[in-house]
Amino acid sequence: MQKNNLVTKKNTLIEDEPQTISENYTLVEIDKRVYGFLAQDVLEITKISELDYPDEMLSCVLGLIKYNQQPVGVFDLRDIFKLDRIIYDLSAKILVLKSGEGVCSIICDKVLDIKKLEVDKIHALPYQKSQHFFNGLYINESENIYIVNQANIVKYVSQNPDKFESGSKDMTYIINDEESKKILRDRKNFINKISTEVQETKPLYDMGVSFVINNVKYYINMNNVKEFFKVNNSKFIKVPYTNDYILGLINIKGDYITVVDIRKFYNNSKTEIKEKSTIIILNSTEFKIGILADGICESMNIDFDEILQNKLQNQDANSIEFVKDGEIYQVVDVEKLLNDERLTIC
Repeated sequence: MQKNNLVTKKNTLIEDEPQTISENYTLVEIDKRVYGFLAQDVLEITKISELDYPDEMLSCVLGLIKYNQQPVGVFDLRDIFKLDRIIYDLSAKILVLKSGEGVCSIICDKVLDIKKLEVDKIHALPYQKSQHFFNGLYINESENIYIVNQANIVKYVSQNPDKFESGSKDMTYIINDEESKKILRDRKNFINKISTEVQETKPLYDMGVSFVINNVKYYINMNNVKEFFKVNNSKFIKVPYTNDYILGLINIKGDYITVVDIRKFYNNSKTEIKEKSTIIILNSTEFKIGILADGICESMNIDFDEILQNKLQNQDANSIEFVKDGEIYQVVDVEKLLNDERLTIC
């Protein structure tokens, strides 16, 4: 499959329309404030589990978890942001995040949503230094969201260890009655087991969005989504000598995206373009491809065991099916989709 270089410069076949630039953010709550992390930086969301404790740690690190068999520190942003510390209970969540060239994690009170935020509504904070903890504050009529720069947080902690007391650690800031400790231990063992199984078979589909095509519901991991684009009255440029599941090219903010009808691609009925039709642009550095959907349904946070325990036996080459709340979802495996030779444009 080759890159979309069929159109190398702007084509007048489609009239450019000004588009609002938006990005997807994962929203969490800490100390009754809402913080946003760029969704494509979120590698994993898990319930709090039993942590590991080295001999000495900085006060802002609750403990260690394993990600891809490597130890990762769990930052308590309350300590870094100079907020009152609390004892976290079993409802707390841990986000594993890309941080520059590495990985970090943070603990939060709850995960709220995955939401598309308009970039022009993110404003720089006053008196902000170049290496500040925040990229800005998102402001609209109903909410304020602090956009976190986790790479700067990691850099600040590593460069200023003297600002965080170090010493031996235990479960000081995690609920530690015997029943809770057993649950935390069981979660850790389960996550380790599932992580090993998943690495041998499928990636973790723990945070994503559902969409519908011809009354069939699909699920896609948010790490694989760059943005959503309403079709409206936009026109497709049909590419000669391509299969009927390749709808054509569409101009989105000056980029020409190949739009695929995956319903037809999976040997089902053709997808009709409707008023609420949406293109899900896939997050790929190599290919410029979008999926046509009738509409976006909802964001979904799925525990590791839900897909593995509820998946159906009939699977095709590019997706598996699972049941949630009585609904059947087909999980799109974007990596396999992008590498399928049937999508090759000659």
